[in-house]
Amino acid sequence: MIWKYRPIDPVRARSLAVSLGQPLKFGEYLTARGFSTPKEATDFLSFELSRLPAPETLPGLTKAVGLFQEARDKNKVVAIAGDYDVDGLTATALLTRFLTAYGFRAISRIPNRLSEGYGLSAKGVEELIDRGAELLVTVDCGVSDVEAIEAANKRGMTVVVTDHHELPPRLPPAAAILNPHLGGGWEKYPLAGVGVAFVLAWGLKNAFKAKGLASPKESLVECLALVALGSIADLAPLRGPNRILVWHGLNFLARIDWPGLAALRRKALKSQGFVTTRDVGFRLAPRLNAAGRLGQADLALRLLMSTDPDEARDLAETLEGLNRTRLSDQNALLEEALEVLAEEYAPLGDFRTVVLAGKGWPRGLLGLAASRVVEATNRPTVILALEGDMAVGSGRSVRGFNLFAALEPLRDLCVSMGGHAQAAGLKIKKELLPRFKEALERSAANQAPPEPEPLLDVDLVAGLADLSAIAPPLAEMEPFGNGNPSPVVVLKNVRVLEAVPTRTGGDQHMMLRLFDGTSKVSLVGFGLAPRLHEIGSRLDVAVILETERFGRKEPHFRLIDFKQPDV
Repeated sequence: MIWKYRPIDPVRARSLAVSLGQPLKFGEYLTARGFSTPKEATDFLSFELSRLPAPETLPGLTKAVGLFQEARDKNKVVAIAGDYDVDGLTATALLTRFLTAYGFRAISRIPNRLSEGYGLSAKGVEELIDRGAELLVTVDCGVSDVEAIEAANKRGMTVVVTDHHELPPRLPPAAAILNPHLGGGWEKYPLAGVGVAFVLAWGLKNAFKAKGLASPKESLVECLALVALGSIADLAPLRGPNRILVWHGLNFLARIDWPGLAALRRKALKSQGFVTTRDVGFRLAPRLNAAGRLGQADLALRLLMSTDPDEARDLAETLEGLNRTRLSDQNALLEEALEVLAEEYAPLGDFRTVVLAGKGWPRGLLGLAASRVVEATNRPTVILALEGDMAVGSGRSVRGFNLFAALEPLRDLCVSMGGHAQAAGLKIKKELLPRFKEALERSAANQAPPEPEPLLDVDLVAGLADLSAIAPPLAEMEPFGNGNPSPVVVLKNVRVLEAVPTRTGGDQHMMLRLFDGTSKVSLVGFGLAPRLHEIGSRLDVAVILETERFGRKEPHFRLIDFKQPDV
């Protein structure tokens, strides 16, 4: 791993530290992250919902509000068509709960990942028409589903698209399209699909209030728990509006008593009375995603919508079992994919991208396997399941490489394709795979190649004694995630007192005790025990900030990398 030190302005750092009444090292961190003035820092630490842009600034919202008002006045059935991942599930649950609370006749549908694939399909449109739907709203999908929306229009449906994926060359013929990439100031830090659904609900609430319609008992602001789940799971950048929405959402998620969310929280987090972005990414979201990956996303949606504690408990237990199955199947798929990689990509250095395909590979696990291959190769990767004369796949990218931009010139080779900079989904005829593989290599040449090793952005160089002083103000910069990564601190040339495997990690995790002449600290490094043989008497050590409680000043540092001291 290459350590890349962010530049620090010492004069500006001292000015920021003095102005904010914080340690000098915190001022250095702020300059490393690009803050220039105390106001920029205090604004970043302000989470008032009043700081959010007005919902009407999202292009398409005003038109959509009018269509929903008409639907309510005429008692039309409104269908919410979502997606099978956490973003789509939470967006579907949010809008369905909101519309039902306001007296709409609302129905919802999630596609089966294994038999239908991503997005709105003609089959889904027909099913919703059969159920009486007249107004169709997509969530976390739709902007690339031109044919399905054309079919809906021909059947007399009115369609509103709410989506956050990159805009295709041809927009669908919907009555209204809500997408942060359309502008209005929302494009700088685009919302996740559930964030767009929340803004629509917010705009509708404002309109209903203006007409004198009383608010229901269920508070819209509590729905921010769903926004936090979907936004973090979908790697929405935690800056701008997303940061505010997720901050509030995590607080609601920690205490909300909706039966479904409460059951999920108890099963995944045990007795923990707080929720962090890491909890969402590694504990809550995988359990919801497991259902969709195995073709049973409706179970996850039922859990999010449940009002019965007994039903919610049973559903949470079912998702637990599905997640165990998912993990086992994922490991088997990854093993096969790595075998194909070794056969087809030798030497790896000759290639900018990786495309792997195999029969019998589970559709729902392709994205996870692609992410793991990216970790192993540091190359943008597309993994496809061969199904008859078709190949259905998912792609994942490396930092700094826009996968969607690389795939865009290949759209004519694909039956369907959509996504964003870091992830994409596609379907292609099997016979075109060799051409696709070669074309992706050529397209990738138009972008700068990734670094030969993964980069670790370092924010600070500090001493052991600095850690306890800077941890609390650094923790105030939460929530951490995409767009606002956890602070990374390097400790230079520290003495190693002890380096041993942890008691609970077997041969996987390690514990390192360090001393710099005045201070001692113990650090745990997950997955680092196999590197114990690399440790000498002195080390340069990289640590990352984590917190035991979201919103509380109980942070600690975790070991993530080490190397021999620079001479």
